Amino acid sequence: MNRIDVSLPPFEGGAAAFGVDEKRFARIEINSTNRAARWVKRVLLVEPFSKATGVRRVIFNDRIRLDLANTNRPEASIVPSSAGIPARCYRHRADALSGSKIRARVLVDWWRGEKVAAGFINPASARKLPLATRSVRERNVRPTTRNPGVKEYRYDYVVPRDANGPSAAALFRVAVDDSTREKAAERLALEFNLDLDKELF
Repeated sequence: MNRIDVSLPPFEGGAAAFGVDEKRFARIEINSTNRAARWVKRVLLVEPFSKATGVRRVIFNDRIRLDLANTNRPEASIVPSSAGIPARCYRHRADALSGSKIRARVLVDWWRGEKVAAGFINPASARKLPLATRSVRERNVRPTTRNPGVKEYRYDYVVPRDANGPSAAALFRVAVDDSTREKAAERLALEFNLDLDKELF
């Protein structure tokens, strides 16, 4: 599942069991859920993702959406974006192809290793930026297609464009495991118990 949902199990009669007003008990649930979700996003996702890849935390903060819990929706959700992050935002290097002096693969730092990004680097250039590869893709021509004689899409860049690197969602898929979700659940339990203790004592 390409998301983390942060939610408390339903407490039947929870407010009455603890002798707390129902509205106040619901507020405790919402507040503790949202604090836990913010912690999960920052500590379990954004910070380790940034450390592993070199992508600035502000970028992952933007590319990982946090939907907070409220009175209508008692759970918080953390959802990574599937839009690619420019390869130049990653720590990257050129991996020279045999026999070519102007084209090298783009390798970006990844979770516990490196990953090939779509594009190339010109090793002979001064800046060695990851650039998008010009590509050709076949069109799906139907009876209603305009200009059916054009059999393919061509992406020929007159001005070089930045290569696109992997997305936050791609990193999420390889980095988030059962251990991550267990830590999220433990943090939620801690936040809830802290709030409940403040209310009771």
